[in-house]
Amino acid sequence: MPIDEKLLIELFEQKDRKRRENLYKLFHEDILAGLTRARIADLINAKLGRPGLITAEDVRYCRFYFKDKKPVRTLRPVEKPKPKPDQPSDAESNQPSAFKVTDPDEIKLEDQFKFKSKHSNKQ
Repeated sequence: MPIDEKLLIELFEQKDRKRRENLYKLFHEDILAGLTRARIADLINAKLGRPGLITAEDVRYCRFYFKDKKPVRTLRPVEKPKPKPDQPSDAESNQPSAFKVTDPDEIKLEDQFKFKSKHSNKQ
């Protein structure tokens, strides 16, 4: 159910839990404006046509708790990722069967434990 100004007024009159979150969703640009909290509350009250409904404390609460929250989620079309420079452009067309899979049972134990270090050649 989309929140509109009428429903927001009802939420504030009933002291609903989600009233401030919905206030932020509707008026996030006004709340984050560089004005004082009291001035923003007056502007929002004027838009709603209900003086005294929104207080400066409501604006303070919204600024503190919802400033990092995105107000509206927009769905963007999914773009195909660009191939990395070291990855060939035709890598997508390769068949899974084109890759060689190594069976761990076929590897000799001696080959698994051969370690080379800078000190192994000194005698």
